[in-house]
Amino acid sequence: MAVVTITADFGGHYAGIIAGVVKSVAPSAEVMVLSTEVKPFDIKGGAFMLLSSYKYFPSGTIHLAVVDPGVGSARKAVAIKTRNYMFVGPDNGLLSLAAEDDGAEAVYEISGMRLPAGNKETSATFHGRDIFAPAAGYLANGGSIEGIGARLGGYQRVAFAKTAGERSITGEVIYVDRFGNLTLSISEKDVELEGDIAVVIGGKQYGARRAPTYAEGGRGLSLLVGSAGFYEIAVKEGSAERVTGASSGDTVTITRV
Repeated sequence: MAVVTITADFGGHYAGIIAGVVKSVAPSAEVMVLSTEVKPFDIKGGAFMLLSSYKYFPSGTIHLAVVDPGVGSARKAVAIKTRNYMFVGPDNGLLSLAAEDDGAEAVYEISGMRLPAGNKETSATFHGRDIFAPAAGYLANGGSIEGIGARLGGYQRVAFAKTAGERSITGEVIYVDRFGNLTLSISEKDVELEGDIAVVIGGKQYGARRAPTYAEGGRGLSLLVGSAGFYEIAVKEGSAERVTGASSGDTVTITRV
């Protein structure tokens, strides 16, 4: 039984419709909504969600993702085969980080995928329903990725901002969770940070301290390594988002004190 996940920046009935189309094409597939809490149009945030989540699903899972501000435009619709998974969505970088992490092997442009009988036209505003869901259902039903469309030479990528200096490193906020924790584009692999640090966000400087857990963060801002291996700025039982006013895409500079 194939597993299909859905990640999107819309909720409500839209994600449910996508799940319904996948099930209509592949009735035996298990369809799971991974998240509909990507912030609107936040391609990097969606890419981070996929990167930090994809590998916890069974090998062969089809990850369908729709954060698509260019829907209806000239951007391509693609399916990417990696060592262990398949990713379906718009060719705008959303799929790139997870695909590269697992080892991208081939990418195909989705063409000729249509809704089940009785739905003839493709909407210019809802490719998640009309193109991506039928493609994911086709793959979940045992269809060959070669049957998706023409093979492409590559796909669009996103990259997290990151610049290292002698005593500092500059990155960006790539995700803000419901607790107000700010996930940064800087990982533990990039730099080891310990002790007291200075954090500059939005032109304001804050003192912070490296902490091993949220509970051990103290009263002010703390810096810790989240479950995905990226640094997070947090406030114990509070919100770093509220304290700093930061949001996804904001520049962050961390300096050793």
